[in-house]
Amino acid sequence: MIADLWQDLRFGARMLMKQPGFTLIAVVTLSLGIGANTAIFSLVNAVLLRSLPFPQPERIMTIWEEAPADGIAKQGLAPGNYSDLKAQQTVFEQMAALSGSEMNLTGAGEPERLEGFAVLDKEAFDILGVNPALGRLFLPGEYVRGENKVLLISHGFWQQRFGGAADVLGKELMLNEEKFVVVGVLPAGFQFLNPSASFWAPAGFSPPMLAYRGAHSLRVFARLKPGVTQAQAQAEIKTRMQQIAHAHPAEAGRLGAFVQPLHEHLAGEARRPVLVLFTGVGFVLLIACANLANLLLARATTRRKEIAVRMALGAGRGRIVRQLLTESLLLSLTGGACSLLVAGWSFAVLQQLVPRGLAASATLRLDGQALAYTLSLSVLTGVLFGLVPAWQSTRVTLNEALKQSGARVGSGNRRWQNALVVAEVALALVLLIGAGLLLQTFYRLRQLDVGFRSENVLTLQTRLPRARDLEHSQRLAFFQQTLERVRALSGVVSAAYASHLPLAGRGGIYTFTIEGRPAQSGAAPEAGHRQISPDYFSTLGIPLKQGRAFDEGDTLSMQPVAIINETMARRYWPGESPLGKSFSIYHDVQRRFLPPLTIIGVVGDVKQSGLGLEAEIKPEFYLPHAQVTYNSYSIPSYLVIHTSGEPLRLAAAVRRAIHAVNPNLPVADLRTMEARLDDLVAQRRLRMTLLTAYAALALLLAAVGIYGVLAYFVTQHMAEIGIRVALGAQTGDVLRLVLRRGMGLTLVGVALGFFAALAMTRLMQTLLFGVGATDPLTFGAIALLMLLVALLACWIPARRATKVDPLIALRSE
Repeated sequence: MIADLWQDLRFGARMLMKQPGFTLIAVVTLSLGIGANTAIFSLVNAVLLRSLPFPQPERIMTIWEEAPADGIAKQGLAPGNYSDLKAQQTVFEQMAALSGSEMNLTGAGEPERLEGFAVLDKEAFDILGVNPALGRLFLPGEYVRGENKVLLISHGFWQQRFGGAADVLGKELMLNEEKFVVVGVLPAGFQFLNPSASFWAPAGFSPPMLAYRGAHSLRVFARLKPGVTQAQAQAEIKTRMQQIAHAHPAEAGRLGAFVQPLHEHLAGEARRPVLVLFTGVGFVLLIACANLANLLLARATTRRKEIAVRMALGAGRGRIVRQLLTESLLLSLTGGACSLLVAGWSFAVLQQLVPRGLAASATLRLDGQALAYTLSLSVLTGVLFGLVPAWQSTRVTLNEALKQSGARVGSGNRRWQNALVVAEVALALVLLIGAGLLLQTFYRLRQLDVGFRSENVLTLQTRLPRARDLEHSQRLAFFQQTLERVRALSGVVSAAYASHLPLAGRGGIYTFTIEGRPAQSGAAPEAGHRQISPDYFSTLGIPLKQGRAFDEGDTLSMQPVAIINETMARRYWPGESPLGKSFSIYHDVQRRFLPPLTIIGVVGDVKQSGLGLEAEIKPEFYLPHAQVTYNSYSIPSYLVIHTSGEPLRLAAAVRRAIHAVNPNLPVADLRTMEARLDDLVAQRRLRMTLLTAYAALALLLAAVGIYGVLAYFVTQHMAEIGIRVALGAQTGDVLRLVLRRGMGLTLVGVALGFFAALAMTRLMQTLLFGVGATDPLTFGAIALLMLLVALLACWIPARRATKVDPLIALRSE
């Protein structure tokens, strides 16, 4: 058997080398199909299948709040709610929480803003199984407020800032104008939630802070007890949250809670898009296999005499099939080897589809699993496109095969070729429709009215250090001086400060009551808010619908005022003007309603929470930052600048202007508003581009398949066409003969593809915006495109058929 196998391999290699054109086309087609599949499999494996790099990661759960009545599907826990849940729960071995933290690093060169985490509990490192590469973890006493000026730094920050020096322990860093001591370095490759985190520090929450229920910012995670299921944990956490809501109706009355596996949270919403791409490349490979099977069926026609001679000399059917399968396996394995280059080249692009929370652990690489997948796919592909042609080749009648011309082909081959072309067209149509729907989604998102100007707008962040400890007058002086210097720059049209940028979330959320109306039963209404400086609306082009905008006269000594959006006006003052009306917001820390705010204006709605259907516009109000002294957590830190030309050209000048006011203040997150919009749709764009590329490749392969079948049809029926022409058939008659065959197969494929697309595109519903999964315009346009491409593929062999010389055709027969 080994000798026979070696003989088959040598003979198969010689046969493939005798037809280099066929071999090259087959290898290139397979390398593209298998390479794309290997690349997307690596993405699926990294994002959905690979275990997280923590001990028993399947037992690590995350806990989230929700407020369905307010359109909030998922948010962090308030400290008071977390404290109660941790004290009452019985399903977790350990529970911990942390919050995102940003601090300004100064005292050594250019000031820099660092991202990191403030850790509430020592159990956090136990749950994640973290042991520092250098130094130690935090001591129990260091979680106490006032004793928490110690740091664990990331491995990357250690290398970048300290060059990997071992004497980093005990070094002091000036963060937010306070000294922090480095006590440890986290291991290389460790990442949790935020890949940009440079430090971990004890939160040092005081008892009042741990009881606060207003800020929903804690990321809570826990390890299940042995034998406890996710469903059991979910039931208990839901019950405990109901008890909390009943005990604190004002702060938590609208809230619920749920449990989610850590891996599911980190993968985010990537599961369905990745699986759609995986299905798409699977279709491409199936079309490639169908094409190669058609080529092999056509190639088998020219080898009928060879196979008949071998069978006449005693070769059995199994021996012939094995020889032909060996050739197809040689092709597929060669294509599989070349596909590794295609896959490796694709990783740099596909890495962008990895969710941010998995960026460190889900690196795409050609590991053992990817190589095993490629080998298995290569073997399966070789069998898939080689088995039918090999089996059909042995179904010959020896006498007829030895007598007939090699151009003849049996009806069995024709049936298989027709079926394969129909399948190619159907699969290509499904891919094209999916790509068309994503293309429309991307176009509609970019054309969406977001409610503000994005052109020629520069944005950046300047977060004041120890903001909650600064005097209100000091903050106002900084804003005023900075705005004066920036507005004086050549090319600046206007500038303003805001606590949050559009598209970045609702900002702070307050419950409120409307003056002059009786209190409502149940939970109080709520609205998001932003603190802004004058000129904010004009800088971003947000239209003023009623009343006036803020000006320099809206100071602490004047009546507190607010501007509301149209949604808030419609919901709470329907059919009347809200100007001059008042409402009071409830302050969670002070546990009282603040002095009423008088509405002086109404502005257009702005997309604050992203794009798409999930970003429903909610009621919100704006406050003049000069009048707000009670919320130092949400002071303005984002500077928006409307420029007359290219915004980034002013970046250096703006940076100098800010440092002239405060040289220790980092300028961070400097981007144009257009870039922020692009970032929101970046993954959608990439998914659309990839699926469109796969669909275009599928369309090309389908067109080649149609062309190949018709080209062989013309060759096989050369004598018949010659007789028809000799008997008076016109050019149009010959054209119709060939076109009828090709377009008939295409129409059957389009019809089957329609039904398949109706089923498949429903799985894409959550990926679409502004277009239905069964959009008739998309279906019709793609079907027309498919028919036009098929017509072009049919036209070339049809024109060739009209050039047949009857004498030459009959003489060759």
